[in-house]
Amino acid sequence: MEQRQFEQASAEVRRQVVATARSYGIDGDDAEDVAQDVMLRLWTVRADLPDESSLQALAFVAARNRSIDFLRAHRTIPLDGIGEPHDQASPHDQLEQSETIRWLEQKLAELPVTEYEVLRLRQVERKSHDEIAAILGIQRASVSTLLARARKRLLQDIQKRNRQ
Repeated sequence: MEQRQFEQASAEVRRQVVATARSYGIDGDDAEDVAQDVMLRLWTVRADLPDESSLQALAFVAARNRSIDFLRAHRTIPLDGIGEPHDQASPHDQLEQSETIRWLEQKLAELPVTEYEVLRLRQVERKSHDEIAAILGIQRASVSTLLARARKRLLQDIQKRNRQ
């Protein structure tokens, strides 16, 4: 695809990319960021695209993938204050919730120190991977690995507990 063809088709393709991002629940500036990322990537491969229909198809797939990546990157579950007993809960439910909280706190305490710190910084303090790497003085890739290990350990412990 020639540069001129790409430029003519890009306005409509960008609208479609924004619409796709919004269909995944991404609003406002974030949907625009997804569109910008996708359009930049499409620009780099424009010479390999034979026509406008290929551009639109690739734009849809790229928008879907980028939207999913965005949602995964911004999905965090805070560990502070989860499961606090509510006034409307029955005494049995309140007891069960408090036992669950104690169990989770114990499992968090059993994590290796670095894994716990990475998990706490990400989930409670909502730090980015780059910020965590800077705080702990480790590589960014190590942050992802440690976070995955900590989550995997907790998931396995939860699965064991649920089987009992």
